[in-house]
Amino acid sequence: MKTHTKLAVAFLAAASSIAVQAADAPAFTTTGNLSYTSDYVFRGITQTGGHTALQGGFDVAHTSGFTAGVWASNVNWTNTTLEVDLYANYGFSLSKDFSASVGYIAYVYEGNSSLNTGEINASVSAYGFTAKLSHAVTDYFGIAGSGTQYYELNYAYEVAAIKGLSLGLHYGITDGKNAADNDEDYAIGLSYPVAGFTGTVSYSNGSGTFAGAYEGITAVTLKKTF
Repeated sequence: MKTHTKLAVAFLAAASSIAVQAADAPAFTTTGNLSYTSDYVFRGITQTGGHTALQGGFDVAHTSGFTAGVWASNVNWTNTTLEVDLYANYGFSLSKDFSASVGYIAYVYEGNSSLNTGEINASVSAYGFTAKLSHAVTDYFGIAGSGTQYYELNYAYEVAAIKGLSLGLHYGITDGKNAADNDEDYAIGLSYPVAGFTGTVSYSNGSGTFAGAYEGITAVTLKKTF
């Protein structure tokens, strides 16, 4: 009887400790990021005309899997100098190795609202791979954009032989309503910790309408997450 009592007391104590830890864990967490890059490249296309960009963002995440955030960067095209992205996502597990997410992102451009557009997206991740589909739900330039699909496959790999070194691969296809909007791009990048920052060297190829003379872009980025 005494043994049972001791076991019950131990069990209740352990359960109480777990409950206190769970209660102390915050439901919401926040993260921020700041980066400086030699060229802001999006889907194979330079957004700064080969010039540098200062970028930063802030995210709020809930234990349920819901996240929301804002991100901004200077740009240099079509009468605008600032891009602000507003986004929300819900991530969930499909199995031990597979996860998925659905979300929405709004691209807002200072001084040129005709560029503003929004996309819904869905992705599946497993074993370092992430397949994602983005679907434009609003027009940009007032004439095109809605219905445009962007398909992408990304791969992230931690190089075991060199601690902290990671490899990132990307391939994407733009499928627009107009033939001129169609394009494909790929990118390869290496990241490594540098003095408290994450340093990345990447190469992107893009042949889209806005790439012009900037096809084949090498960019160097320093990023701090806090």
